[in-house]
Amino acid sequence: MQYTIPNVMEYDFSKYVDKKILIIGGGTSTLDVKWEKLDVDYIWTCNEFYLEPRVLDADIDLYLLSYTTDITNKELVSKLKNSNTQVFYEGIHYRGKEHTQPFKKFAKEINIPIYSMEFYQVSKHESPAAFSGAMFRMICTALHFNPKQVYFTGFDGFNEKFTNIHAFTKHRGLKDSDTRRAFDGRRDSFKSVFTAAYKQFLKFPNYNVLQNLGEGYEYNIGTPISEQYFKLNEETLEALGKSPR
Repeated sequence: MQYTIPNVMEYDFSKYVDKKILIIGGGTSTLDVKWEKLDVDYIWTCNEFYLEPRVLDADIDLYLLSYTTDITNKELVSKLKNSNTQVFYEGIHYRGKEHTQPFKKFAKEINIPIYSMEFYQVSKHESPAAFSGAMFRMICTALHFNPKQVYFTGFDGFNEKFTNIHAFTKHRGLKDSDTRRAFDGRRDSFKSVFTAAYKQFLKFPNYNVLQNLGEGYEYNIGTPISEQYFKLNEETLEALGKSPR
């Protein structure tokens, strides 16, 4: 049977209005934060979430595939198969992989729709934020749906010594294949990219619903911005077991 990509208009985005969304990424704060304690309506995640047991065990409402996702991974297939998770990919980033036989096999195995949708996009010419990855696009997209709160963890970047680890893959620091290697001093350095991404959030009129769960960790590049404009509130701090600062 031929696999047909569902029309994204079939998906009901209105369910996110005035709801609490938790978005989980691969930054180190996903390991360091007790995000399970939060009372949320929906959880979104992306990429290789299935490699981290805590995220794998979570009730995932929305999942964004990346071009590099191993769609043959047995835990990923088992997690998604016949589930209520809404699976998406971005055509502009997926580069035609959705038309390959492995993708069609994956779609048949999980037996749920896989939607094509372009999440919030910023061009590389417009802002360095474009380099910050899927989490950035998901957070911005969530803001469009007028949620009550958007908690996010794992959108951190690196510390200056590149010693923190990836929450999903457990790789420490930069990979040999990483072409972007500067922490600061360049337009595409990690500090420039993540600072620009957090500043981009401020362009949304409802940015105050954001809660950066990685706030305060030395590897969380966006901390100075979130502390000033949408700092962790008392309810969030209490749920995380942290004292107000």
